[in-house]
Amino acid sequence: MKSPYTGQDMKLKKEIRTVSFRKQEIEYTNLNYYCEESKESFVTTELDELNLKIIHNKYREMNNIPFPEEISKLRKKYGLSAAKMGELFGFGPNQYALYESGEIPSLSNAKSISLALNPSIFKTMIIDNHGVLKEKDYKAVLSKINFEILEENDFSLKNYLLGDCDPDAFTGYKTPDYEKLANMVVYFAGHLKPQKTVLNKLLFYSDFGHYKNYASSITGCRYAAIARGPVPDKFRSLFEKMENDYFIDIKYVEYPDGKVGEKFIPNSNYAFNIDLFDKTEMNMMEKVKDCFKGKTTKEVVDLSHQESAWLDNQENKALINYDYSFDLNLF
Repeated sequence: MKSPYTGQDMKLKKEIRTVSFRKQEIEYTNLNYYCEESKESFVTTELDELNLKIIHNKYREMNNIPFPEEISKLRKKYGLSAAKMGELFGFGPNQYALYESGEIPSLSNAKSISLALNPSIFKTMIIDNHGVLKEKDYKAVLSKINFEILEENDFSLKNYLLGDCDPDAFTGYKTPDYEKLANMVVYFAGHLKPQKTVLNKLLFYSDFGHYKNYASSITGCRYAAIARGPVPDKFRSLFEKMENDYFIDIKYVEYPDGKVGEKFIPNSNYAFNIDLFDKTEMNMMEKVKDCFKGKTTKEVVDLSHQESAWLDNQENKALINYDYSFDLNLF
């Protein structure tokens, strides 16, 4: 954004502020454009919306309020309409749909939805409200719930690798999604056939770049700072699983200096699933692809080493809070 006083480009500035929201004090990262010459701060409509979403994220996290994607996933998992879900919960006729689209539930309604995320509790709720559903639908939902309960009791490697955690500041306020992360890897493998070190940075910049612009990551992946830059946490095991699941192939190649590296290419039997991504997510991935196309591994590593996300966390190899996205030098 250019300063209305000087016409010069202004830098994005972040500062910690406290705001009262729904009778609670919320500490959050506020963003604005700062004019060095006039010492004035400015915001755009888009930046106002981003700041509000950041506040909403913090409020949801503080009060254990499910995020829209969780609310939508609960309904779709059991094949129910938003209207029928609202009836089951005793909400207004359109309330559940509004929660899916981003409206924040009251604390009491949020607690009901949070409890229902547990299949065993949702099963009790369905049984207690048997009359709300047609008999055929009732049996179908119970069958799906029983399957979920069996799945929940099994050890999940995907959950272990991605942290099996609720949306928070280290997932970019998204539920970790293995299939989405795997398809992001497929996307970059198809376009760039990157070496592993480069691929890690492509994933990092995609997730953090999207959070910088929309206050939510793409995949919910957690990233750690290691010697060669930011990487998905447990990335070696994640990539091994993706290869075993036939998302990608990992080829070992020898370079002119004698070193051996891993190159990622798509598995010929799997096609990138674009339907998993919305328009803003695809746009960010395309920007990252275009930005890093043709760059050497050293150039990519050097760029990531200039980011405060890496500089502040690399000594302890710590997980990186997505608030660092607002300091990104790119995107």
